Amino acid sequence: MITVNEIMSGHVITLKTSDSVSVARELMKKEDIRHIPIVDDNYFPVGIVTQRDVLKAQDSELNGNHHIIDDQQVLLEQIMSRKISYARPADPLRTAGLKLQKNKYGCLPVMDNNKLVGIITDFDFVGIAINLIEQVEQAEDY
Repeated sequence: MITVNEIMSGHVITLKTSDSVSVARELMKKEDIRHIPIVDDNYFPVGIVTQRDVLKAQDSELNGNHHIIDDQQVLLEQIMSRKISYARPADPLRTAGLKLQKNKYGCLPVMDNNKLVGIITDFDFVGIAINLIEQVEQAEDY
Protein backbone atom coordinates (compact mmCIF):
# COMPACT_ATOMS: atom_id res chain seq x y z
CA MET A 1 0.00 0.00 0.00
CA ILE A 2 1.31 3.43 -0.97
CA THR A 3 0.90 6.06 1.75
CA VAL A 4 0.57 9.83 1.76
CA ASN A 5 4.02 10.07 3.33
CA GLU A 6 5.58 8.63 0.18
CA ILE A 7 4.50 11.47 -2.12
CA MET A 8 3.69 14.45 0.10
CA SER A 9 5.88 17.51 0.10
CA GLY A 10 7.49 17.93 3.50
CA HIS A 11 8.46 21.50 2.70
CA VAL A 12 5.30 23.47 3.46
CA ILE A 13 5.21 27.20 2.87
CA THR A 14 2.75 28.88 5.22
CA LEU A 15 1.44 32.33 6.03
CA LYS A 16 -0.54 33.92 8.86
CA THR A 17 -4.08 35.34 8.82
CA SER A 18 -2.59 38.81 9.23
CA ASP A 19 -0.54 38.57 6.03
CA SER A 20 -1.88 40.38 2.98
CA VAL A 21 -3.11 39.08 -0.35
CA SER A 22 -0.13 40.76 -2.02
CA VAL A 23 2.26 38.75 0.18
CA ALA A 24 0.49 35.53 -0.81
CA ARG A 25 0.49 36.47 -4.49
CA GLU A 26 4.21 37.22 -4.49
CA LEU A 27 5.04 34.07 -2.52
CA MET A 28 3.01 31.91 -4.90
CA LYS A 29 4.80 33.43 -7.85
CA LYS A 30 8.26 33.12 -6.30
CA GLU A 31 7.80 29.54 -5.06
CA ASP A 32 5.66 28.39 -8.02
CA ILE A 33 2.89 27.09 -5.75
CA ARG A 34 -0.91 27.29 -5.86
CA HIS A 35 -1.88 26.55 -2.23
CA ILE A 36 -0.76 28.11 1.04
CA PRO A 37 -1.88 26.80 4.42
CA ILE A 38 -2.66 29.64 6.81
CA VAL A 39 -1.42 28.80 10.29
CA ASP A 40 -1.81 30.14 13.81
CA ASP A 41 1.08 30.85 16.19
CA ASN A 42 1.33 27.13 17.00
CA TYR A 43 1.76 26.27 13.30
CA PHE A 44 -1.72 24.72 13.24
CA PRO A 45 -3.64 25.23 9.97
CA VAL A 46 -6.66 27.51 10.36
CA GLY A 47 -7.31 28.00 6.66
CA ILE A 48 -6.10 27.58 3.09
CA VAL A 49 -5.53 30.24 0.46
CA THR A 50 -5.40 29.16 -3.16
CA GLN A 51 -4.25 30.90 -6.28
CA ARG A 52 -7.91 31.20 -7.24
CA ASP A 53 -8.67 32.97 -3.92
CA VAL A 54 -5.91 35.48 -4.62
CA LEU A 55 -7.23 36.15 -8.12
CA LYS A 56 -10.79 36.59 -6.79
CA ALA A 57 -9.57 39.05 -4.18
CA GLN A 58 -8.16 41.18 -6.96
CA ASP A 59 -11.48 41.11 -8.81
CA SER A 60 -13.27 44.40 -8.32
CA GLU A 61 -16.69 42.72 -8.35
CA LEU A 62 -15.82 40.81 -5.17
CA ASN A 63 -15.30 44.05 -3.34
CA GLY A 64 -18.21 45.93 -4.88
CA ASN A 65 -15.89 48.52 -6.36
CA HIS A 66 -15.25 49.48 -9.94
CA HIS A 67 -11.56 50.08 -9.48
CA ILE A 68 -8.54 47.95 -8.68
CA ILE A 69 -8.19 47.31 -4.96
CA ASP A 70 -4.95 47.56 -3.05
CA ASP A 71 -4.26 43.90 -2.25
CA GLN A 72 -1.78 44.99 0.42
CA GLN A 73 -4.77 46.03 2.51
CA VAL A 74 -6.77 42.81 2.10
CA LEU A 75 -5.78 40.28 4.76
CA LEU A 76 -5.71 36.55 4.19
CA GLU A 77 -8.21 36.01 7.00
CA GLN A 78 -10.74 37.79 4.77
CA ILE A 79 -10.32 35.46 1.80
CA MET A 80 -9.08 32.12 3.17
CA SER A 81 -11.19 29.01 3.18
CA ARG A 82 -11.77 27.86 6.73
CA LYS A 83 -13.10 24.47 5.69
CA ILE A 84 -10.06 22.23 5.85
CA SER A 85 -9.70 18.49 5.48
CA TYR A 86 -6.49 16.80 6.47
CA ALA A 87 -4.53 13.72 5.62
CA ARG A 88 -2.15 11.81 7.85
CA PRO A 89 1.24 10.52 6.68
CA ALA A 90 0.16 6.89 7.17
CA ASP A 91 -3.13 7.29 5.28
CA PRO A 92 -3.43 5.20 2.13
CA LEU A 93 -2.82 7.33 -0.94
CA ARG A 94 -6.16 6.16 -2.34
CA THR A 95 -7.98 7.57 0.70
CA ALA A 96 -6.36 10.97 0.24
CA GLY A 97 -7.09 10.93 -3.48
CA LEU A 98 -10.75 10.11 -2.89
CA LYS A 99 -11.00 12.93 -0.35
CA LEU A 100 -9.53 15.39 -2.87
CA GLN A 101 -11.87 14.17 -5.59
CA LYS A 102 -15.05 14.01 -3.52
CA ASN A 103 -14.62 17.49 -2.04
CA LYS A 104 -13.00 19.03 -5.15
CA TYR A 105 -10.02 20.18 -3.09
CA GLY A 106 -6.73 21.12 -4.67
CA CYS A 107 -4.69 20.08 -1.65
CA LEU A 108 -4.71 18.46 1.74
CA PRO A 109 -2.47 19.58 4.58
CA VAL A 110 -0.81 16.56 6.17
CA MET A 111 -1.03 16.48 9.95
CA ASP A 112 0.79 14.28 12.44
CA ASN A 113 0.21 14.67 16.19
CA ASN A 114 -1.58 18.01 15.59
CA LYS A 115 1.41 19.37 13.67
CA LEU A 116 1.59 20.33 10.02
CA VAL A 117 4.19 18.02 8.49
CA GLY A 118 3.44 18.22 4.78
CA ILE A 119 1.03 18.91 1.96
CA ILE A 120 -0.31 16.76 -0.84
CA THR A 121 -1.81 18.34 -3.94
CA ASP A 122 -3.81 17.39 -6.99
CA PHE A 123 -0.61 18.01 -8.96
CA ASP A 124 1.06 15.18 -6.99
CA PHE A 125 -1.70 12.85 -8.17
CA VAL A 126 -1.25 13.96 -11.78
CA GLY A 127 2.40 12.97 -11.48
CA ILE A 128 1.41 9.53 -10.21
CA ALA A 129 -1.12 9.12 -13.02
CA ILE A 130 1.51 9.98 -15.65
CA ASN A 131 3.93 7.50 -14.10
CA LEU A 132 1.31 4.73 -14.10
CA ILE A 133 0.35 5.44 -17.71
CA GLU A 134 4.00 5.23 -18.72
CA GLN A 135 4.34 1.89 -16.91
CA VAL A 136 1.25 0.50 -18.65
CA GLU A 137 2.50 1.70 -22.05
CA GLN A 138 5.92 0.13 -21.44
CA ALA A 139 4.30 -3.16 -20.41
CA GLU A 140 2.20 -3.13 -23.60
CA ASP A 141 5.34 -2.71 -25.70
CA TYR A 142 6.77 -6.01 -24.42
